Amino acid sequence: MDVLRAFVAPLYQDLDGVSRLGEIDRIASIACHLHPGGDRAFELLLLLHGLGKWLEKIGNLSRMALATGIAEEELRAAMGAIRRLDDPRTDAERALAAAILIDGAGVRGLAERFTRARREGQSLMDVVRDALADSWVPDWMPEAGRAMLEERHAARRETCRKILAES
Repeated sequence: MDVLRAFVAPLYQDLDGVSRLGEIDRIASIACHLHPGGDRAFELLLLLHGLGKWLEKIGNLSRMALATGIAEEELRAAMGAIRRLDDPRTDAERALAAAILIDGAGVRGLAERFTRARREGQSLMDVVRDALADSWVPDWMPEAGRAMLEERHAARRETCRKILAES
């Protein structure tokens, strides 16, 4: 997996030079907590999920297979799992989808929403109101993930209440 990580690291570089690999690692850590003892397919999924549709572009899958020695079949299976993250079917997919949701549900996720708000034409108070109203827990969420998600929601609600109190 070290060869694959070295290959994908530049792909997680944003235009401003900031690497998103830390985000991928954070989400992977949560997913591993929810799905301990994952296999190679799970490790691939954790490392590749943030690439979005990049793998689906012509030539990219073959290029990755050649550069890393990972079979195209394994990479295709990971692509299929990535496509299903909105409606996960396997325990591994559910763990990753839950980890993505949990990662964005807390105070860190709120801060990220604040940074995007102006670009999207929202005010700080719009974001706070939306965050206070958002407490969605999908049916497929693993039980351990439900507790983590609720903990993050509670921290976010507390932060939002403090912001409202200062307004």
